[in-house]
Amino acid sequence: MTAVAFDTTVAEFSGKLRGFIRRRVRDDATADDLAQETLLKVYRSRAALRDGQRIEAWLYRIARTTLIDFYRRRRPGEELPADLAEETGEGADEVTAAMVRSLRRFLEELPELYREPVRLAEFDGLPLAKIALRMGLSLTAVKSRVRRGRAMLRKKLQDCCRLEFDRLGKIIGYERRSLQHCDC
Repeated sequence: MTAVAFDTTVAEFSGKLRGFIRRRVRDDATADDLAQETLLKVYRSRAALRDGQRIEAWLYRIARTTLIDFYRRRRPGEELPADLAEETGEGADEVTAAMVRSLRRFLEELPELYREPVRLAEFDGLPLAKIALRMGLSLTAVKSRVRRGRAMLRKKLQDCCRLEFDRLGKIIGYERRSLQHCDC
């Protein structure tokens, strides 16, 4: 990602980041300070961004870390606020359940050509070679259908929710978009 594209993208998200932070602190001044601190961290660590397509999740992860640091600095012995504690992993079961529920619903919307191979691979945990044998397809065909089906599911999920990922790519949080058909 070029420096100009990076700057433009960060500028576009700065208002959303400030809103994200504001919902988690008590006053506007604190939100402004934390938003500025987040943006400083973003610019200082721009070289660490490996995938320009995932910049939004990366920005929110830095904002979340800044918030957690803020609360821990203020009162080190005090528990984090509930919404931040959930984002650190304690609410992972709820996030996982919501994502599975949405993915199952979106799976039913996939064309049959992709639905069954993805269901067998993702929800039944079958290896691709066994799926190929079961469906009477070549391994290459199954790989292609599963890959395309996963991409379709990912698109449906990202249209439904703004996802937040940890550094390993695992979904750790989400914010529902304004679509009516979303189960998140």
